[in-house]
Amino acid sequence: MNETNDKPLLHIEKMEVVYHNVLTAVQGISIEVRENQIVALLGTNGAGKTTTLRAVSGFLGIDDAKVTEGLIRFRGDEIQNRPPHLITQKGIVLVPEQDKVFDNLTVEENLQVSASVRKDRTSRENSYDFIFNYFAVLASVRNRLGGYLSGGERQMLSISTALLCNPLLLLVDELSLGLAPIIVEELMNLLKTIRTEQGFTVLLVEQNALGALGIADYGYVMENGRIVFDGDPNRLRSHQDIQEFYLGQGERETRKSYREVKQYRRTRRWYG
Repeated sequence: MNETNDKPLLHIEKMEVVYHNVLTAVQGISIEVRENQIVALLGTNGAGKTTTLRAVSGFLGIDDAKVTEGLIRFRGDEIQNRPPHLITQKGIVLVPEQDKVFDNLTVEENLQVSASVRKDRTSRENSYDFIFNYFAVLASVRNRLGGYLSGGERQMLSISTALLCNPLLLLVDELSLGLAPIIVEELMNLLKTIRTEQGFTVLLVEQNALGALGIADYGYVMENGRIVFDGDPNRLRSHQDIQEFYLGQGERETRKSYREVKQYRRTRRWYG
């Protein structure tokens, strides 16, 4: 991790996102991602995590949403509400939660789509070697259609096609979704290894807090469109409320949100 650069690679300041001009999905959040970090954005369904990634990647427009307040800076330039192709040109690449691969193309053809951005044939061929070095299983199924891949293979292919776009910042939406724990662990470790060896930066949206904090340098907890807690992985793992609600540790009473955990704590301390 680069400790010498005081300016973050990505800086989100007091950002608000509104859908259909009426529904506020993200409310005044501030997030920083520094070069070569893996930053985890944690929270349950509906917390606003995916909306945040869409705001950074420029894909809000397809959902009739926009950043209405605050700003998003990438390498010092404001990028809020810019179209996706311009943001991608700056080096921000999204691995989406859904529609990850082309089902009617083979694995190799999916890779060719992304590798086509490279200028010369030698560079494209070397890029396949780069991918298959990290994701050896894809080499063994390179002629299989995307629609016939397993969940883990689809996720590997999705990450691979994103990496072929030469990202400076990789946005990963729900890496663990629908995958067996052993596959999740393998993918998390691979992502950390590639980050370390290739030197790019990751903003990772996850419900699997334990897995994400196992590879992250810093984490934010999001609830109902707001950031409710942040810190390094040790701070988050050691916080009693985070343990209970997000890590499945501690007391087992059922509550609906992190805020309910906080309210429960206050009530117990005063009246328990």
